Amino acid sequence: MAADRKRLHLLAGLLVSCLALWFSFRHADPALLMHLLWKGHYGWVLPILVLMNLSFFMRALFWRTTLSVTKRVSPAHLYGSILVGYMANNILPFRGGEMVRLMYTRKLEKISSAVLFSTIFLERFFDVVLLSLVLFLFFFLHGANGIREKVFILGASTSTIFFALVLLVRFRVPLVRFLQKGSGLDTKTIGGRIAGTGEKLLHGLSILASPRQMLILFLLSFTVWALTLSGCYFYLRIFDLDMHPVMMSLSLLLFTNLALVVPSSPGGIGVVQFATLYAMRLFGVRDEESLALSVVYQVVPYIFTTTLGWYFIHRQHMSLFERQSSSADEAGDFRTGQQDEYVQPDQPRSDKK
Repeated sequence: MAADRKRLHLLAGLLVSCLALWFSFRHADPALLMHLLWKGHYGWVLPILVLMNLSFFMRALFWRTTLSVTKRVSPAHLYGSILVGYMANNILPFRGGEMVRLMYTRKLEKISSAVLFSTIFLERFFDVVLLSLVLFLFFFLHGANGIREKVFILGASTSTIFFALVLLVRFRVPLVRFLQKGSGLDTKTIGGRIAGTGEKLLHGLSILASPRQMLILFLLSFTVWALTLSGCYFYLRIFDLDMHPVMMSLSLLLFTNLALVVPSSPGGIGVVQFATLYAMRLFGVRDEESLALSVVYQVVPYIFTTTLGWYFIHRQHMSLFERQSSSADEAGDFRTGQQDEYVQPDQPRSDKK
């Protein structure tokens, strides 16, 4: 039944990609599109790669900060894990790269899957917060109508989730004790498993207990998105589309990232083209120029992350497709966590080096 559901989701994603490709290319002139791709100024790919590398390293520092509640981890190891995750997202359906990233890091660092899961969730949550700021900035500069209502709804929803997470972290110790009391500390019972997993999940979020660390996380996430926005400007320069550099860069960044939320084929094929077409039409850019931009905008990070991701995963003598045994290990880890390196909250810890 689960396999049938996955096949149905995969077919639905492929259908979405096919429809998006058809809507994107139906009025385009193939000869002009190929001419634009041939005449692109590809020297600008070099600063794009530099900025991309820096953004991934900033993500590694962000992840290192959130994991510091459990263990000190090398940013270089986490940099490799992040690229492995992006590589897997390029070729696996259902955004499977996050699970591959989790399993890769768990094998490398022997950290609890529940802790890794909560820290990855935290990174994605900060991404949502920063993307919301990009959305606000775009609406503000574009002069969209109803900006106050949109900003209020967006700000209220993200703030509510954020404060709920902070409250969970603040009261995690009595909450875990309550769960443990109800289960009698027996990890073989369902209640005991829930209590153990909940404790680890909350421990992974415990970095939010420190206002100073939260500020550091915000600054790191802001730097990631600032570097990504700068990269968008250089993509525009490849095809001389920098008539309105700030607004066009914001539009490209915003709509392509929102499009990737839509279930589609691995790598977001089709939806990225459609989103780029829409983002550039706001500035009167021809469809062929927008589509040429979308191809390069998708191909460059695809090649970069896939190449380096394969390098890191093979350097550790791992296989991307060892999924059945790894999934079984993950299930056992979430149930008991007996072989994970884990430090109980509010207890002294000694970091392994």
